[in-house]
Amino acid sequence: MFPVHLHKPAPILQRYVQFYVQRGLNLRDPQLVQSVPARAVPMLEFVFGDPVKIRLPGSSVAETSPKAAVVGMLTRPRGELHLQGALESFVIIFQPAGLSELFRVALNELTDHAYDAHSVGGKPIAELEQQLGDGDSFASRVRTADAFLGRRVPAHSSIDHLWGTADLILARNGRVRIPDLAAYSGIGTRQYERVFGARFGIRPKLYSRIVRFQAALDSKARSSPNSWTDVAHEFGYHDQMHMVQDFKEFTGETPTETLRLSEMYFRQQIPPGLVLDHLCRVKV
Repeated sequence: MFPVHLHKPAPILQRYVQFYVQRGLNLRDPQLVQSVPARAVPMLEFVFGDPVKIRLPGSSVAETSPKAAVVGMLTRPRGELHLQGALESFVIIFQPAGLSELFRVALNELTDHAYDAHSVGGKPIAELEQQLGDGDSFASRVRTADAFLGRRVPAHSSIDHLWGTADLILARNGRVRIPDLAAYSGIGTRQYERVFGARFGIRPKLYSRIVRFQAALDSKARSSPNSWTDVAHEFGYHDQMHMVQDFKEFTGETPTETLRLSEMYFRQQIPPGLVLDHLCRVKV
């Protein structure tokens, strides 16, 4: 088992950040390979120690990932992370619009991409990386992140109903009607779909499907006695095959294969309400 620690942010940040996660690894051989499925929210990851390598879809070569990386929403599997050596990673999992509101970055330019975080966030990212690197425990890094991000919370934050619809989709596990979201935003359905896509780089229907897939996996991975058929009905799939098709699209695996990989890493480690989006396996 590879240690994984999770913690929610300070209350002032919960509108912007879902949770922090830190994982440790001390593995010379064999290599740990972590699949990267579709994901409904952006994240910032800081790696301390040995580097992480990523093999992108269609490539036979694993490239070294930046020590500080920003990863946007993902609409499809993003290959594999290859982990080996001694390292710790501290990850900030944002709310749908949280990264944009705290760092003023364009989310639509990040969707389906990962970049060196310094090139996206500039000097503040370097400062945060330095402060996190100075921390000697997960608890100290949580305090550092809370303090740093807390200073970036806007003094005056207006209500943005479009941002709010992404939060609603997440809160309702993707089981929402697009016309209802458009009405909440105060605009027509077609205009809402265009504006949402322009803002997030992903259409609301696809976004809802990714959120629902994550919620279904999360539910089953918590040792749920329900069958996959029960899970499919619970989350509004037409039938089990409909759910299988979504899992194939968003992970490249069947639900059973995805669950097996997920349970290796996360069984009984993630408290309710936190999205499972890290899958891994050991490559011998």
